[in-house]
Amino acid sequence: MKTLLLASALFAGLFGSLAAVPVPEPTPARYHAFCRTMWLFGDPCTEILTTLVTQIQVMTEYTLVSADSVVVKANHTSPESPEGETLTISLSPTILTGGCRATALSTSNGFTSLFDGGQNYCNLYNLVSASSLMSEPGFMELTNEWACLSYKLATCS
Repeated sequence: MKTLLLASALFAGLFGSLAAVPVPEPTPARYHAFCRTMWLFGDPCTEILTTLVTQIQVMTEYTLVSADSVVVKANHTSPESPEGETLTISLSPTILTGGCRATALSTSNGFTSLFDGGQNYCNLYNLVSASSLMSEPGFMELTNEWACLSYKLATCS
């Protein structure tokens, strides 16, 4: 199954796919720290959507802004980042595996250094980790330092 998911990810490309239903890709604001990552899940998007929305509503630092069948929007605030960050998660089904591809973006609201020490990555990581989606069969995360500034510096808790 992992080989099939990896092959699907490589075939589909990091942020665009002919094998998925097209959805608008979130784009980061210029001059703001950001992190963009892609997650692959073995479960259908309806289950992933429900799990993410439920987790956002449970976590005190996150506020659900909106959710429809393909896009979840939320805000994150904490003592470390009082201006907060905006999270956008776009979901699309994967045809090859019957699972779900999620393109996630966290962008700092305040004008700060582009290098945030991994805060935006941790916003996304903590959400998926707390929801237990990372431990589901078929989960895969794809990102790098170009798509997610300070990704390698992140120490998420």
